[in-house]
Amino acid sequence: MLVRAAALLSLCVCAEAISVPLQRPVGTALQPQPIPRTSAVCMGRKFENNKLKMAKTALAYAKKASYIGKKVVMAVKAAGDDPVTNRALGAVIREANALDVPKDVVERNIKKAMDPVTADYKELTYEAYGHGGVGLIINALSDNNNRANSEIGTVIKKSKCNMASSGGVAFNFERRGRLTLNREMDEEELIDLAIEAECEGDVTLEAPDPDGRGDRDDVKCVVMTAATELGAMQAQLQALEIECSGMLVYVPLATVACDAEAEEANFEAIDKLEELEDVVSVEHNMAVPV
Repeated sequence: MLVRAAALLSLCVCAEAISVPLQRPVGTALQPQPIPRTSAVCMGRKFENNKLKMAKTALAYAKKASYIGKKVVMAVKAAGDDPVTNRALGAVIREANALDVPKDVVERNIKKAMDPVTADYKELTYEAYGHGGVGLIINALSDNNNRANSEIGTVIKKSKCNMASSGGVAFNFERRGRLTLNREMDEEELIDLAIEAECEGDVTLEAPDPDGRGDRDDVKCVVMTAATELGAMQAQLQALEIECSGMLVYVPLATVACDAEAEEANFEAIDKLEELEDVVSVEHNMAVPV
């Protein structure tokens, strides 16, 4: 009796697990029930999306650390390793703090820059035509022009884009200074700071852009300046101990609408370019749906 009861109990558990009633018409075979796949697919996509997001976040952080390291080398090569007398180096160190770049990254690159064998970095700009009439501007910092030319050219070719001559794409953009701040700021405070920094060009506030520009979670607002006044505005903010990071960017004067296929192809090309060591950022004038 105990054996029979145990067998019945086992059968009941199995039946409940597959959601099939034990009582069914005589002669009807037990039919396997379809396994719901919706939740599994959603979980799989969510997992893949999270992995992609984490990979992009890791890449963005690595880019920031690499960018700071290169700027340290450039500053030291230009005016020595003392941040007190070398204002450019001091500004880079403060910027590294704002970006949470480890101190050892800065120290390692200062030591590296003091070695006469270490090559200096140069700012390089490449222009390309993407898919659907979209323009691409590739910003790079490299200690080897030939390597940068070769690797960037290879990615452009494999992505079925085309390199453009100097100015062929850039005329569609305006060169601006862009500062990311780790605290909120209103228009009135910004104007006061701009006056103190003796900025004469347009200074505006914008919201952070984590998707397009890769702004970190701790970025609270963005200050846009004239290209020639980026340094003055950044120095004024740092003098007031406002953590910030600044760089020159290309802002499109008008955007280009393209179909989904061209949009995907352009983003794939941008991702491949940004994976290159020499590339700092890639900018475009593609109209992206909000």
